Amino acid sequence: MDQFLLTMTACIDPRNGSCPLVRSDPQIRLADYEGALRYWLRYPDERTGQILFIENSGYPLETLKDIADRENPLQKKVEFIGLDCNWYPTDGNYGHAEMRMLDLGLERSKLQKVTTHMIKVSGRFRFPNLSKLLDRLPPGFDVAVDSRVWRTIGKRYEHPFVPTQIVLFSHCFYTQTLRQGYQELGKNGILLMEWLFYERLIPLIGNAGIVLRFPCNVDPVGFPAHRARSFTHPKQKAVYALRGVARQLAPGWWI
Repeated sequence: MDQFLLTMTACIDPRNGSCPLVRSDPQIRLADYEGALRYWLRYPDERTGQILFIENSGYPLETLKDIADRENPLQKKVEFIGLDCNWYPTDGNYGHAEMRMLDLGLERSKLQKVTTHMIKVSGRFRFPNLSKLLDRLPPGFDVAVDSRVWRTIGKRYEHPFVPTQIVLFSHCFYTQTLRQGYQELGKNGILLMEWLFYERLIPLIGNAGIVLRFPCNVDPVGFPAHRARSFTHPKQKAVYALRGVARQLAPGWWI
């Protein structure tokens, strides 16, 4: 039986990075992470009973640990790993730091050793439809992501990609296929981790245990780092609605 590790990745203080962010204030971001942790501690699905919180800017995690101790009504197991690795090459970007953080955090995690799969989520966001997604994934799957290929409302993608706000892997598959993938960023025209994920996974399309398009919408709730508009803005909700219809009527239209 699959045993899941809800893996929250975090960068509370992104000011050492070179990517310009709208939501960059550490106190605002910390509040986002605190709110998301409270949400997952109360999320009524026993498959999220083990949580790993990885932070990569060296920011103190005491308030988050206090929340896990005092506001954990379902008695979920929570593990915190603090790192100081929010850096990347001068011609690199956030993906280098994100993937390196994930590698280092999973290597140190005790909970990783007693689970089979990770549900990697961007730590500031909530995903109310996670249970619905887990119900519809095949037992023992290797990977489940929600690839994007075609044009969506008012936008043409520069390169097919895999959004990394929420991705699911078996630990073995991630280790064999994507571990240390950050070393490939900037090579062969692959600039972003989202592009790298797509290039590594698309050759496996059609294989058993490989899900490259979610069977249902799993929309985030929260504020992205690169714009002020939240994921629940009416314009964004219209995009989500279009995707939901396309999954049913045009499953080959990966928008």
